[in-house]
Amino acid sequence: MIICHSRRFIVFCNPGTGSAPLMRLLAPWQEEVVVPFAARGRDTPFYHLMSPAEAEWTFDARDLAFRNYRRITLVQNPFTRLQALYLRIADTDPVWAMRRRAGLGQPHFCRWVHATRPDGRGAGGRRADRWRMFGSWSAAAWCDGRVTDVLRTEALARELPPLLAELGLNPGAPDLSAPQPQGHWSTTYDTATVQTVAARYADDLARFDYDHPGLALPSAMSKMAAGQ
Repeated sequence: MIICHSRRFIVFCNPGTGSAPLMRLLAPWQEEVVVPFAARGRDTPFYHLMSPAEAEWTFDARDLAFRNYRRITLVQNPFTRLQALYLRIADTDPVWAMRRRAGLGQPHFCRWVHATRPDGRGAGGRRADRWRMFGSWSAAAWCDGRVTDVLRTEALARELPPLLAELGLNPGAPDLSAPQPQGHWSTTYDTATVQTVAARYADDLARFDYDHPGLALPSAMSKMAAGQ
């Protein structure tokens, strides 16, 4: 998360949307200490992967006018995002690793997708595994009416410059290309799972002109206004 009081903007790192290049780009404007979740405390209330709702509560506690800031985040096509999240869990979850060593395999991708949620517990994990919980949240659940500017990872190189100009920032011209999915989505999804994802993330697909990975995207910046 980037918090810049002098320019009045906040950038939220929405897990699984490839936010790292944007965070590196805007790091020179960071004006708050942001710590790991486990290190949060009275003097360091801001932590990595803090949701917009949690940030507003913290701003209120510090008598800061949260709604006077531009509040920015990224979204990504839910089909590719869920695929990447599954692969990350497979690489890091000790229970899944133990199952593989025992010859039991790991949860099938489609079965796993059906067990996740687009809000609430998300894709499970410990409380500190915020990337896992939030990684399957929909844009509406993550933004929760508290975000002013939502940029698509797949079109970031086109959608970010106008916003930077409005904020009066000139960080140069870094590579903001979207991360490439590991294999086409159709090799891992079955028909029922496609239908489930399409239903759960119908608002994401419609609001951000998503259909399936690889679809050409229009260049206009997308915004999700509070209460919209």
